[in-house]
Amino acid sequence: MDSYALQQHVEELLSRQKARSFSTVWQNQKLWIKQHEAKSAIFLPLFTRLLKKLSSNPLYYPSAEPKQCLKREATRLTLLKSRGIRVPQVVLSHDNYLVMTDLGPSIKFFLTDANISVLEKQHILMAAAAALAQLHQQNRWHGRPALRDICWDGEHIGFIDFEEDPHQHLSIDQCMARDVLIFVHGLYRYLPANDPAILLTISEYQRLAPGRVWREALQIAEKMWLAYPCLLTLRTVLGKDGRQAFLALRQLRRFNNPRRSPLSIILLSVVMAFVLADQFD
Repeated sequence: MDSYALQQHVEELLSRQKARSFSTVWQNQKLWIKQHEAKSAIFLPLFTRLLKKLSSNPLYYPSAEPKQCLKREATRLTLLKSRGIRVPQVVLSHDNYLVMTDLGPSIKFFLTDANISVLEKQHILMAAAAALAQLHQQNRWHGRPALRDICWDGEHIGFIDFEEDPHQHLSIDQCMARDVLIFVHGLYRYLPANDPAILLTISEYQRLAPGRVWREALQIAEKMWLAYPCLLTLRTVLGKDGRQAFLALRQLRRFNNPRRSPLSIILLSVVMAFVLADQFD
């Protein structure tokens, strides 16, 4: 592949394209181009620092500066690729953009496509749970395994979007436990709350994942009540993210304790939703 010619092609596209990420075809190969994201508002990073101090919960941490994200993602992708994990190959790495290979449509696409059968959706979700468990078996983590960041090419699961790396603030086990919470949240985002595929998918992850990671995820779910008073007043503005977070954490907490007071459930949904609301589209 002619790197110089590709670079010229990419930079010409970037001069006209304002989207954060978009695809192009180069020499009959589909590639994805990702450029810097505009700096996020300062409120959330400051607020998450406050939550961390108030709750002693290490999951509350500010996101990385946008200028650091692409460099970090390129490094992580190269490392994970060398470990045999199915991630995009970095074709070009520049200070302002990344060019990567395609891994197929996201799981979000399959779950929201009415033409995909229930059995096929379940098969894809089970494969995703197994792939995440395998990633964790290698002591590696994703950082934000939302279902839009997990791909399926018809045979294999792949992971994309590694710019967020919580290992700057968390232990490896905490990073993997955080993966679990975000993954489960994604199930409730795209499936009805009573869909049996949800519990089957969670159980498949539990069966294959390191036991200590599963236990850590359950312990974190149990501790999420500590910051409730701080966020109680925000409950009316969280919308569907709050409801989905409640459902996700309720399900995880049932593995430890099936009984929970209604007030603690409401508070739990508020804190989880606010922290993770910006992680999903």
